[in-house]
Amino acid sequence: MKLNIRTKVTLGILFLFLEFSVIAVMTIYFLASINNRTELMIKNNYHSVQFAENMLQEIGEIHAAATSSCLNELHHTDDRSLDFLFKKFEENLKSEETNITEFGEKELAQSIHQKYFQYKTMIAKETIQSKNDRSSFYFVNISPLFNELKSSIFSVSNLNMQAIIQKNENLNASISDIYKKLTAALAFCFLITFSFMLNFPSYIARPIKEITEKIKEVANKNFKTRIHFTSENEFKQLAEAFNFMAEKLEHSQIPTAEPNQGIKKESNIKEGQVVQNIQKLIASVCQLMESLPETANSEHLQKQSDALRAVETNLHQIIKSDI
Repeated sequence: MKLNIRTKVTLGILFLFLEFSVIAVMTIYFLASINNRTELMIKNNYHSVQFAENMLQEIGEIHAAATSSCLNELHHTDDRSLDFLFKKFEENLKSEETNITEFGEKELAQSIHQKYFQYKTMIAKETIQSKNDRSSFYFVNISPLFNELKSSIFSVSNLNMQAIIQKNENLNASISDIYKKLTAALAFCFLITFSFMLNFPSYIARPIKEITEKIKEVANKNFKTRIHFTSENEFKQLAEAFNFMAEKLEHSQIPTAEPNQGIKKESNIKEGQVVQNIQKLIASVCQLMESLPETANSEHLQKQSDALRAVETNLHQIIKSDI
């Protein structure tokens, strides 16, 4: 399949666009992946830590009230405040039971549930008032159970804190791996882009330079010059047209020995036609250069274009002077 220069340039630009689109998609995908993993870590583990901290604070206040009730007979417990603390503790316990993420966390939550309700029954007003020796009951039964309950809650918090640290280390390792992949992909795309920008202008400039030089030779009446291109594109077609024109001009040269007036007139006409043909050829080359995308332009191409425009201007002046 033969592709013209404009199509090749368009495909090259599309390829570069595709390269950077792939990079953009990869970057968005990796960033979204990191964001999702971070959100899950915060949602699961951090929330469990928060529930545990809330339960520790609430059970501490509950235990302070129970201690006063057992050790101070004159102490009057605010039942409404105590009921509120029980309610908040149970809400946090229920939230923790529905947010199990780590191995062993479910057993700890069940242990907290069991010890809490046992502790709640033990510090009930009716239970404490039914004991003759409240101090002994407190130190033998309530205080050890409270410590066990507090230890289980702390274990939940510690388990999730360790999970956060481990997941954070894994996340940092993943980010480092993603960074390496993106760096490699960017380097690959940069090399391809640099190669394209380095080679493509010369792909266009070399044929145009040769065409410009050959046209100048024909303009100086050197009709034996020829252009030889092997690539199947507009340049080869232009070269074939140029060679055909130069061959016709070479065969139609008029001898200069003792020309009569008619021959001189015919020679001038043919020379004017030659100049016009060359001017049309230059115009077609300039049109080809202008049809290239702006991204394919370079300083070298611009110099070649200016040179062609100068030749075209000179030929136009020749045609006007002949007329």
